[in-house]
Amino acid sequence: MNAKVIENERTAMSQHVTRQPDGLGKRIGRKGEISGIGKVAPGGAKLFRERLPQIQAEAAYWETRVGTVHDFRVTLIDNDTRILFTIVYDGDFKPYVEDILREAAPWLDQIFLGVWDGFRGTQDRNSVEELLSFAFEADVFFVRNPDVTVRDVAKMKRLSGAVSELLDAAS
Repeated sequence: MNAKVIENERTAMSQHVTRQPDGLGKRIGRKGEISGIGKVAPGGAKLFRERLPQIQAEAAYWETRVGTVHDFRVTLIDNDTRILFTIVYDGDFKPYVEDILREAAPWLDQIFLGVWDGFRGTQDRNSVEELLSFAFEADVFFVRNPDVTVRDVAKMKRLSGAVSELLDAAS
């Protein structure tokens, strides 16, 4: 199916979407995406919900250590029989996977170990590869600022705060 895009005022802002050069996922500018769906292990939904307050409370700590994650979501779906994750991150797929394993492995184990059926933990490289085998790229992917990284956002936030302080002091 080679449907042609009809050029109009709505397509004038179209983004150039490519694929990750080294793995699954779409890419727009400096941002990539990936999603995955797996089977929930017996008792996994209960375990996930018990861990959820701690997982959520530690999210900023772990994702700040990784330093390239814009959005990360994990949720149980289909009456707690499957688990879905979606991620938007900076850069290429393989370096992102290495960063997350190096910087946030304990948190990933807290999220997925005993919850995702068959996942044996981040220390087991084959298990990580099996988990990633359930990953897929989105059909539709859009990002507002494709060339703005997580570091750029943090820098702009600091700069905005400094300018606000300066303007407040001047008034």
